[in-house]
Amino acid sequence: MTTEESRKKQTEAAELDTLRAEIDRLDQELVERIHARSKVAMAIGEVKKRYSDSPVFLRPGREASMLRRAAEKHGDHPFPASSLLRIWREIIPAVTSLEGNLSLAIEEDEAAVAREHAQVHYAVSLERQHFPDRDAVARAVLSGEFTLGIIRADINDPAWWQQITTPDASGRRLHVILQLPFIDGPVGGIPRDKAWVLAAFEPEASGADISRVLVTTDTGLEIHEISGDNSVVPSWAAAQGYAPEQVHVLGFYPEAVQLKA
Repeated sequence: MTTEESRKKQTEAAELDTLRAEIDRLDQELVERIHARSKVAMAIGEVKKRYSDSPVFLRPGREASMLRRAAEKHGDHPFPASSLLRIWREIIPAVTSLEGNLSLAIEEDEAAVAREHAQVHYAVSLERQHFPDRDAVARAVLSGEFTLGIIRADINDPAWWQQITTPDASGRRLHVILQLPFIDGPVGGIPRDKAWVLAAFEPEASGADISRVLVTTDTGLEIHEISGDNSVVPSWAAAQGYAPEQVHVLGFYPEAVQLKA
């Protein structure tokens, strides 16, 4: 090796050491900020428990808004937006679980659609259990044993939807709160088949939502999807000529984040 080559190697090593030291500093800062965020989440959980006998810790509408803001702020940065949102999808449920219990009841469908969506969208640290069919998932969530239920979305049986979303003797019912995948676009490892997320608490608006409603007509039950949260349903029903008692809201869910190719 010539003297010039040796000098270049030494200069390169010095520059790389400086940059790697900066990466180490940033890594430590990331860990510290995640810890700080977790502490705030635990404080939020304590406040909720103090003022409510049955607090709701999960806020899918707020989560959706956060992810949309993150995607918008990310812009055209060369770091893949899909990876950024995947990191957030790991952090948000894990931190939320520190506020209070967050667990998953997952349909064990033949194509493993629900299982794969659960792996992609929810933190690996969450408690989860697989159930043989959608009915078992619904029972597990209605009983309060699990927070969320994840089932395949190709379930278009209106009578089944009516059954699980009609309040039982205790007043509990299920609501559609999310459709997966929530991150749409050039993202690897996400099933293209869709899944529903069910909960025994009402969804919240995210600012860009889709309502899922069941309509009773002379010919039977029909499922419709309407742009907007449940506040738009009465005007939609009136415009369609439906009486209020004909329309039953199954829930509503945030529109997916659309990523650029």
